[in-house]
Amino acid sequence: MPSRLIRHDAPNTIHFLTISCFKRLPFFRHDPVKLSLIKAMIATRDKYPIRWIGYVIMSEHIHAVVVPQKKGSNALTPISDVLNYFKGRCGHDAKEALRDVWRHRRTIGDKRLNAWATGDGDKPIWKPRGYDFSVVNDKKLLEKLRYLHNNPVRRGLVDSPEKWRWSSFRFYEFDDRSLIEMDWDGGMPFEI
Repeated sequence: MPSRLIRHDAPNTIHFLTISCFKRLPFFRHDPVKLSLIKAMIATRDKYPIRWIGYVIMSEHIHAVVVPQKKGSNALTPISDVLNYFKGRCGHDAKEALRDVWRHRRTIGDKRLNAWATGDGDKPIWKPRGYDFSVVNDKKLLEKLRYLHNNPVRRGLVDSPEKWRWSSFRFYEFDDRSLIEMDWDGGMPFEI
């Protein structure tokens, strides 16, 4: 991480994260690649005592809301550890999924992605930096969740959030646990 980027590791902090893909390339346009990101979220939760509160997967970025500690615990995992593991795991698994897409189609479906796939050298998935916003109250938490759940609607991908499979909206609205279960029941006030 760049030395000028300061992450705040404080107990009882909720983080709203925006992580963008390298050169804003649409790495997550294919469902198997999106699924690799879900698997990385699960693996990160298995490795660290964290709670996923919300997420949305877009083709060239993700938003996530995470608490880097278990409910009722004072043990805090540095958010940089969470991000490093998640991005590394997801990057590895996403590249495997992209290779499978390439093997089956001989294209990744985008001219820029094809150039990335066939070029020499390092092939990062993520930009080195991301956006990390500390959520300080219930009102701001709900605002950030609404923002991320409505991202596919604002982009014109669907006409309502429940139609986008790749977010936590369906978990909260329909108890849909088919991709990943969130670590909050939606009750207010939010309990750290």
